[in-house]
Amino acid sequence: KIAILSFYSGIVDRGVETFAFEISKRLSVKHKVTVFAAGHTKPQKYRVEEIKSFVSTPKSTCGVLSKFYLDWSSVKILIFSLRALLKIYRGKYDLIIPLNGGWQTLVFRIVTKITGAKILTSGHAGIGSDDAANLFFRPDVFVALTKAEADWAKRLAPEVEIVTIPNGVDLARFNPKVKSKTLPLAKPIAVCASALVPYKRVDLTIKAIAKTKNLSLLILGDGQLHGMIDTLGKRLLGKRYLRLVVPYEQIPAYYRSGNVFTLASKTEAFGISYVEAMACNLPVVTTADDSRAEIIGPAGILTDPGNVEQYAKDLELAAKTNYKNIPYTQALKFSWNKVAQKYQALINKLSIS
Repeated sequence: KIAILSFYSGIVDRGVETFAFEISKRLSVKHKVTVFAAGHTKPQKYRVEEIKSFVSTPKSTCGVLSKFYLDWSSVKILIFSLRALLKIYRGKYDLIIPLNGGWQTLVFRIVTKITGAKILTSGHAGIGSDDAANLFFRPDVFVALTKAEADWAKRLAPEVEIVTIPNGVDLARFNPKVKSKTLPLAKPIAVCASALVPYKRVDLTIKAIAKTKNLSLLILGDGQLHGMIDTLGKRLLGKRYLRLVVPYEQIPAYYRSGNVFTLASKTEAFGISYVEAMACNLPVVTTADDSRAEIIGPAGILTDPGNVEQYAKDLELAAKTNYKNIPYTQALKFSWNKVAQKYQALINKLSIS
């Protein structure tokens, strides 16, 4: 029996929530999987327990309180975790996978010490303090999403078992055969699917597009900075700017309307949107670092979005370059079916040891 805790499932569809859905769907073929979530989700092949909580969309937080997990977002997750605790304890789960870090990892590390269950944490926060905290609580296994993150984790916690398993893409949903949407934007089009929060640096993307000759920008997403982003986009790009909030299942059609995908975020643990865009055969222009070099490979350009002039040149170059099927071929490495097989092998190993 497997318990997966995903606070924001049913509220938003970001990387963590997509992971919870895709991996639960596949592991439920051989295991009894229950996802504990704060949001309301549609009936699934696996069991979903909705835990009543203080529900709101996630916001990017910083400052002293967030460093000690005392900000409101962290406290909400603590309350949610405590409310789920008794259900999980009584459920006698063999494996617990807390996806929201911080207090949640601490609470269920204590639970597993009492019950003898295993705990698996994964590097969805990426290299930095949040996943350092996950490692500090000494899980039975830590799943790094890239080799770069695995190397970092091994240096930080050499006594913890570290396994590298990337996130994935649903190739039945995201592929070059999807029919594109007709948009009120002139081609070529750069697509940016992102939460509108500070670390995603969508403002840099707008400024770079403004320096290109004729690129239009389609933003798919919402968030706390939506007002500022819309004001900047309309002022700098005019009719070359469009922002939409669309259901997750419609995103492939919007990707297929573009010529290049871009995301200027300072850091990304993995970035599922990269592989989803590549699966739709879009080249990617994004921030240069070791993790993203692993993911993107030959399917795009790694750049410094802080250098807006260079970022603009790289966007133009990627948009006009014929990548043939290179992006799609790169995405084939990240099929959720392959990812689930690796998790299944890991679960088998955990149950034996």
